[in-house]
Amino acid sequence: MIKIIADSTCDLSGEELKAWAIQTLPLTIHFGDKSYRDGIDISKREFYEKLAEAKTLPTTSQVPPGDFEHAFRKHLNAGDELLVVTIASALSATYQSAVTAAKAVDANRIHIVDSMTGSFGHALLLRHAVKLRDGGKLTAAQIAKELQELAPRVRLYAVVDTLKYLKMGGRLSGSAAFIGSLLGIKPLIEVKLGKVTSIAKVRGEKNVIKTLFEYFDKAKPDLRYGVAFGNSQARPLMEETMRYFNNHLGSLDALSTDLGAVIGTHVGPGVIGVGFIIKE
Repeated sequence: MIKIIADSTCDLSGEELKAWAIQTLPLTIHFGDKSYRDGIDISKREFYEKLAEAKTLPTTSQVPPGDFEHAFRKHLNAGDELLVVTIASALSATYQSAVTAAKAVDANRIHIVDSMTGSFGHALLLRHAVKLRDGGKLTAAQIAKELQELAPRVRLYAVVDTLKYLKMGGRLSGSAAFIGSLLGIKPLIEVKLGKVTSIAKVRGEKNVIKTLFEYFDKAKPDLRYGVAFGNSQARPLMEETMRYFNNHLGSLDALSTDLGAVIGTHVGPGVIGVGFIIKE
């Protein structure tokens, strides 16, 4: 049997994780001297409540190798092969923790994929992994190979509602944030190959969904893999975005998620985005 393990940054709901038989291991969020295991000691709602009150940004730390090692031994002892899909190695040391743990246990039966993305991009790859696993025709090694080949083609676009958290994280000057807020400017960010880049400025609420769709369409998405939508405390706007995409493209094979702590730390609440896989 193939067991899929991910980390908490995939932002899938508890219901989806259970239905798809995916185990997640939590990263840790640090607000000052207090630490919380993502999704265990703190919910997404509680995280954003604390973020709104924070004077400085929280920090996050990777899943420790020992946590991976414990999970690996449990499933290997049950006779499973393991497929592990982590947040981008460029965004977190979680991937390296998994590699270290696999070497300590049995690297031949543990197949690790660097998703090269995060949040709803990560979730999209996991959904594909579940489809391949449940198809019953591929080994864990074959699924891992296909996912690793897809990972560089994953794109994630998101419009950030407030510049506050980019400023707090040092990714934007105070004056730029102030001017941007006055002008109603919202940055459009891209996550590609594990790197987060601001690629455009969106002016006005009405242009947010239209701009997201334009960049999505221009990137030549491969709709065979479906689409993932994400939001941070902005589900009504995300649902409106999903309707807009469906009206232009027909009924999409869509997944929707709520952003958790890792990406949420830097972009804050009010974000909507779309994740997909581009054509070769």
